[in-house]
Amino acid sequence: MQIGFHLSVAKGFDWTVAEARRLGCEVVQIFVKNPRGWQTRVLTDAQRESFARLSAAVPVYAHLSYLPNPARIDENSRNLEGMLHEASLCAELGIERLIIHCGSREDAKRGMATVARAVNELLRRHDLTILLENAAGQGNALGRTIDELGQIYKGIERQDRVMVCIDTAHIFEAGYDVRKRATWRRIVREVDRYLGPGKIGFFHLNDSKTDLGSAVDRHWHIGQGRIGLDAFRYLMNEERFAHLRGVMETPKMGGMDDKNMEVMRSLSSLVPRPPS
Repeated sequence: MQIGFHLSVAKGFDWTVAEARRLGCEVVQIFVKNPRGWQTRVLTDAQRESFARLSAAVPVYAHLSYLPNPARIDENSRNLEGMLHEASLCAELGIERLIIHCGSREDAKRGMATVARAVNELLRRHDLTILLENAAGQGNALGRTIDELGQIYKGIERQDRVMVCIDTAHIFEAGYDVRKRATWRRIVREVDRYLGPGKIGFFHLNDSKTDLGSAVDRHWHIGQGRIGLDAFRYLMNEERFAHLRGVMETPKMGGMDDKNMEVMRSLSSLVPRPPS
């Protein structure tokens, strides 16, 4: 598996290039705009040129920002407008893969149908691959099980352009004991059943600060949380995931990105590959 980090672009794409190289990233994930605000972003020529240097160095995945709720696009037009704006930035930059959280809604059935509508709208307007991310299950979050992701997937028209992103912390917090290899076999079987073979497209590689089944989303450093090292050792060496990519979204604490990369590399029996 090729690995890397979610990296900030707040200091500019050239800083992100340098940080990705310093850490030895084989892939990076970014927000294409301020993730905590609704303000739209207008890219300059210089920013587009700088991003081209980043995407030439490593594959780049985008993650939908925090505010748009795909499960409520029918209640507040700003949710869909925000998603479409970020998709348009991806298209402008040449980013082909956008990871989205499924949002939250008290009426889960209606919410899942609405997420599918949102994805359909994105795919009608932009040539993207959408990756649906599983949730920890906090509150009314949707997508806490593979079955729920599958129910969303059923309503999507262009299923050939939709995959799933498995977040290791979220799936553990939702009750899947990923410390056991049998659980990973179960996850693959469920993805095959509810979405189809080969639909795991990406990983978020995070340990969990909270317990199995806690439904509380708290990422933590690799091997220092409740999941422990064995699950990540398995992922780094499992043949069926060898062609995939994953990023760590571990807390940004002094020097911990270096430590987390060092730990992940130590778990792999494969020789690290240079960025493609």
